[in-house]
Amino acid sequence: MDTLEHDDIVHLDPEQPFWERFYMVAPLIVVGTQNEDNSYNLAPKHMAAPMGWDNYFGFVCTPRHKTYRNAVRTGVFTVSYPKPSQVVLASLSASPRVGATEGPRRKPALNQLPMRAAAEVDGVFLEDGYLFLECEMERHVDDLGENSLLIGAVKAVHVEKDALRVSDKENEAVIRDNPLLAYLPPDRYATIDETNAFPFPAGFEK
Repeated sequence: MDTLEHDDIVHLDPEQPFWERFYMVAPLIVVGTQNEDNSYNLAPKHMAAPMGWDNYFGFVCTPRHKTYRNAVRTGVFTVSYPKPSQVVLASLSASPRVGATEGPRRKPALNQLPMRAAAEVDGVFLEDGYLFLECEMERHVDDLGENSLLIGAVKAVHVEKDALRVSDKENEAVIRDNPLLAYLPPDRYATIDETNAFPFPAGFEK
């Protein structure tokens, strides 16, 4: 069996920052939370995924951010999956806060973002996405370096009709007709509209 000791393999120091030294595929979501003054906050995240096969969803955030503090304080958050055509809107939700040293600091760009109210929790979505989750905080795992993992139980799921997998439409056609947005951290994105069936071995079970 070959080892990783090859001239074409570069060994990075795990004690130093390394995630931005290469590209990998990640989702891009927009998390919605409610501020102390009852206004709403939207923020993009890419370290996010279902937490297993049941109705749990998690994302990574730092306690320094409003998203973390709002979700922990209110016990709820929303998740919007934007379309490739909404990449600029998703980017705007990452704009910096401005304001006085004392008192609330706000993201003026949020005033330009189209939003839609959630149905089961007190929150909002980025309008015109293709997948929307309403979550109640289940737990948060802190001290992952400077970051934390926030996990919510999904209480409501909403999917754009054309993006829903149905028995009378081929899976590849669903994605071709409704392309997906992928984020390639730290600084690129891609539109996924062409896919292939994965070659699972015979007898494979999830």
